[in-house]
Amino acid sequence: MKTGVRSQKPEVRRQIFCSLFSVLCLLSSVSYAEEEGIKEENAPIKITSSRMETQNGKNVVSFMENVVAKKGDMTIYANRLDVYSDKDKKKLIKIIAEGNVRIEKGLKTATGATAEYYDEEQKLILRGNPKLKEKDNLIEGSEIIYYIKEENVTVHGDEKKKVEVTLFPEEKK
Repeated sequence: MKTGVRSQKPEVRRQIFCSLFSVLCLLSSVSYAEEEGIKEENAPIKITSSRMETQNGKNVVSFMENVVAKKGDMTIYANRLDVYSDKDKKKLIKIIAEGNVRIEKGLKTATGATAEYYDEEQKLILRGNPKLKEKDNLIEGSEIIYYIKEENVTVHGDEKKKVEVTLFPEEKK
């Protein structure tokens, strides 16, 4: 018996993807949600932490201990956040969040031990008991990959952790 999202009935799969899309827009730099007249893609990123370090020649800035990164209405919490840029420090390459990673946007939450965001590929990877939650709906696996441009999600399971989806029907009014 297959346990992946692709093995679900088409209408269930569509519901799953709609929920995942809204949760995973958290790190999308192509999101056009507006906040106070500023498109989210142009909103500034504010990062706070107990410590920050740079590494000469490696084009990485590391934020450690009690890291909180905010952009628009999205907030990322982690023990460590590494921001990688190109050699001219003008273009974001990737962001790696580690340790008790939690990404929140409204009632939506994504959690895991690590989250990796690749800007050029517009790809987000959650690992380490990753979970996506919206209200009571929950998706779990061993790895969750979201392809932002294509709006596609892949949830992988393994011998230790199968893909598990819990969906609650919306209450009729």
